[in-house]
Order: sequence, then C-alpha cells, then structure tokens
Amino acid sequence: MPYQSRLRATLAAIALTTGGLAIPLSMNAETTSKFAAYSAESTAVVNTTPYSEFLSALTIPERGRTLVAYEIAHAQGLPFMREYADYLAGVPVSQLNRDEQLAYWLNTRNFLLIHAIAEERRVRGYKNKRGTPSDPGSLWTSPRITVEGTSLSLQDIEEDILFAGWDDLNIVFGLYQGVKGGPALPREPFTGSNVTDQLAEAARRFNSLPNNLRVRGDKVRISSYYDWYLPFAFGGSEETLRTHLSGLAKPADQQTVANAETLDRRKLSTDFEQYRVRQAAAGSGNSGRSVRSGGFGS
Repeated sequence: MPYQSRLRATLAAIALTTGGLAIPLSMNAETTSKFAAYSAESTAVVNTTPYSEFLSALTIPERGRTLVAYEIAHAQGLPFMREYADYLAGVPVSQLNRDEQLAYWLNTRNFLLIHAIAEERRVRGYKNKRGTPSDPGSLWTSPRITVEGTSLSLQDIEEDILFAGWDDLNIVFGLYQGVKGGPALPREPFTGSNVTDQLAEAARRFNSLPNNLRVRGDKVRISSYYDWYLPFAFGGSEETLRTHLSGLAKPADQQTVANAETLDRRKLSTDFEQYRVRQAAAGSGNSGRSVRSGGFGS
C-alpha cells in the first residue's frame, strides 16, 4: 500500500532546526508546570513534517471531522509512529520558546493518543479507557513518553503541563479525544508561529455546532464535553466558562450567554470515531470501492 512508503519517506527529514538553542533559559513565573523553563529568544522549530505526512496519508476529512484510518495505521504505520514518538521524546523542550512549546505539547499529546489507539487495533470499551479527567482511564494514565527525564501520560501532559503552563482556555478545543462529541482532530499540526490562531479557529468551529453551543430564547445549552475540563481549564468555575463561551457565541447571542443563570448540558457522544474501509459485497459491481466510516461504540 502507498501509506507506508509515503510515511517512511518522511523519516529522513526528522530533525530539530537548531537555531537559537544556545540562548540561556528563562523561567515562567506564572506557570506551575513541571516544564517551566523556556528560551524566550529561541528560533528553534520542531519538525512537524512527518506528523503532517501521517495526517495526509492516514486520515480522511468528513463533515468537518478528521477521521483516522486506525486499521491501516495498525497494519502499516506503527513502525513510523514509534520512530516519530522517539523523535518527540528527544526534543529539548526547555530550549524552545513558549509558543513553540505550546505547539509541541499539543501535537505530542494528540499524536500519542493516535499512536496508543493504533496499537490496540480494535478498540473495545473506549468510554472506560478514556474515562474523565477526574477519573481518567487507562489510555490517559499509562506512561506514553519520557521527555527530559520525566515520564508522562496523556493526563500528565494535559493537567500538569498544558493547563498548568498556559492560560489560553482554547486549549480545550485542540485536544483530540477519539470520540464523535469531542473536538475534531486538527488536519494540520500546530505550529509555534500560528498556535494561538489555530486554537481560536478550533474553538470557533466547535462552538458553531448546535450540539456544542445552542441558544434558544434565554436558554443556553452546551456540550457536556466542557465538564471534562472544567476543573483544569476553567478552575471549576461556571462563571469563567460562561464568560469564555459568550465570546465564542454568535454576536446576537453573546449577551444571552453571558447573562445565563445556568448552562444546560447536552449529553456527549462518546462513540469511538474512525475511518473504516470495507470491500463491497461480492457481485455488487463496485468491489473495492465501497468506503464507510463508523466506530466500535463505547
């Protein structure tokens, strides 16, 4: 199949641009992240080309979503994914500037989740494996990578690095969940030069859907996805969440959201999301061309 050859062709390019690595490190006094050191003047850029090639080769855009072909990733992409994960583990994160760090952690977290799911081949009981931030499941709590001597799970990256290190509430929209009700997987990697705008666009897209933010009269209904990150991103505050959502609502609805006494929740779709390729039934006249997406459920 063409996927593996396309992916392996990118491996030769895996390298970290070295500009700015000799600059003394700074410490961000505002963050409690265990990765607080950074190089303010660094121009170093993490190479995301292999990740971009992976997304191009093994994902399909469908109805505003990015569906990963996990069965093909398991069969064809695991060697590449393991090698790129090793590359990510070796990046000297403390020698990057803050924007490049944010992009790195978002990409690393999303890539590691895709890698973990691909390794399983058939995902059963995904809802339990995902869990919640207050009671995370095995996919989130198992160590996935060691960076600068620190072993990290997805939960560690989210709670102790991303939410502890940055006050950009739009981070919640950059976190791929593998479920239909969560934010879509970005079609392109985050970049340090554009990460703030990329997160803002992810926030706009997520909240443009009525399942995620809907205003009817003086009633405001939101996705229960927000409850997953309410403690970390919004400090457990409904008021902070309401204020942030008011800025993401349509102009005509912003005041209603800001003044809402309560934010009703819509049940989150936790159905596992992937792209599946199935051959058409024999004799259908289009054998090998029938493609259908779907999931294994929770």
